[in-house]
Amino acid sequence: MTKNIGFIGYGLRSRTMMKAFAAIEADIRVLAITDPRAEQIRAETENDARFAQTVFVESADGLLKQDGLDGVFVGTRCSLHSGFAAKVLAGGIPLYLEKPVCINEEQYAGLKAAAEGKTDRAVVSFPLRVSPLVREMKRIVESGLLGKLTMVQAVNNVPYGSVYYHSWYRDPQETGGLFLQKSTHDVDYISYLTGETPVDAFARTTKLHYKGNKPAGLHCPDCAEYFTCRESSYVVKHILKEEVTGDACCFAVDTGNEDGASAIFTLPSGAIVSYNQNFVVKKGAARRGCRLIGTDASVEFDFYTGEIREDRYDLPQTVMHTFQSGAHSHFGGDEALALEFMGLMNGKKPESDLLAGLNSAAVCLAAKRSSESGLLEPVCI
Repeated sequence: MTKNIGFIGYGLRSRTMMKAFAAIEADIRVLAITDPRAEQIRAETENDARFAQTVFVESADGLLKQDGLDGVFVGTRCSLHSGFAAKVLAGGIPLYLEKPVCINEEQYAGLKAAAEGKTDRAVVSFPLRVSPLVREMKRIVESGLLGKLTMVQAVNNVPYGSVYYHSWYRDPQETGGLFLQKSTHDVDYISYLTGETPVDAFARTTKLHYKGNKPAGLHCPDCAEYFTCRESSYVVKHILKEEVTGDACCFAVDTGNEDGASAIFTLPSGAIVSYNQNFVVKKGAARRGCRLIGTDASVEFDFYTGEIREDRYDLPQTVMHTFQSGAHSHFGGDEALALEFMGLMNGKKPESDLLAGLNSAAVCLAAKRSSESGLLEPVCI
């Protein structure tokens, strides 16, 4: 049966998920959209049959009054996620919520209250958790191969880091900072693999590359270094051959966000999680994954290589698993999320639910507080 969905915000992630729905041949129709870019979206979707009967409305309240909605996407900028999510939850409509689910303590408290008894009525956009590679890691962990878990060593070296300085992502008032914007994925899959949510956090951030004395409001095409600056939109597109995601100056005085961070989390079992993220690396220096160290074996993976490695202690044996899923679809996770949301609209409880989103946000908020206070901070769930 065809499912009718609505979009509160139809941006990059919403478009990406529509591609994921197409990939799984989901029978969906876009009933309504509210977005300031209405005319542009009409033009972009005019040849897509799924949008043939789409109504464009002025507000989220107007969208939620449309008859026949089977599900609603919240795909706005991050600062708006929690408020719109609360509205959808109050209406009792299955929700797909982009991460992070909130960007500050006040939003966290409000969404937690709105979600009481309803956390299984939402899919949170955590594609890494449901990717084939992480699900295989989960199978290995649950097999007992590791023995007792003693430590997790995680890393995220982001090869497309300039997006967080070129575009609107550069504003921490919109993102909450890069723990909430980026680490939320990693905290979630680590919690999923270990079965534990951290109880405290100690963190540091640094900003050593994406900073400078260029004037506020400067854009790459207006700069004398447009053709030579290593981070200019021209060099990104024509020299590095990568997608351009904005052209605000990365070295201006109004450039926000840290460009590196480290955190130590403690799990309830006493095991320690170390996590490092960096936004300066390029191309082949990309790394994202973790090593779980147990008393009987270690197992590690990297999303970019698509490999899982098992090292046993009792045998001279290393076992390798290789996956072919590409980075463009969050390593196969976007299609899995699309299936999750179709399942939710058919009455099935999701694996990537709102409780996971709230728990990850709480951990990232603790890391952010720690980076500001210099103290070990509790995770307040």
